Amino acid sequence: MMYGLVMAIHIAASLVLIGIILVQGGRGGLSEAMGGGAAQSLFGGGAATALTRITAVCAAVFGITCLSLAYLSTIRGRSVIEQVPMTLPNALPITPPPVAQPPSEPAPGAPTP
Repeated sequence: MMYGLVMAIHIAASLVLIGIILVQGGRGGLSEAMGGGAAQSLFGGGAATALTRITAVCAAVFGITCLSLAYLSTIRGRSVIEQVPMTLPNALPITPPPVAQPPSEPAPGAPTP
């Protein structure tokens, strides 16, 4: 229950973080390619300040959920390594390669020695 809730918050925070970073202006990001002043019209004149604060909050939530998911995974004991069976494969039988037998008769049309 708790793991699913933290996972949902983590996914939501990551998607919001991706969107906010792409909308921010700066050194030729996606904001210029997708309409230029979209962030400024969305948040008004203080768009840079608002976007910076939202980015910081989302980054903090993302970091906290990362640590929480790592902790909850450790408690649950759900490791991928623990689920893999630790058996070795059976040895393959070793067969010698086939030996080429010389032809008993020369090929038709071949010169005879």
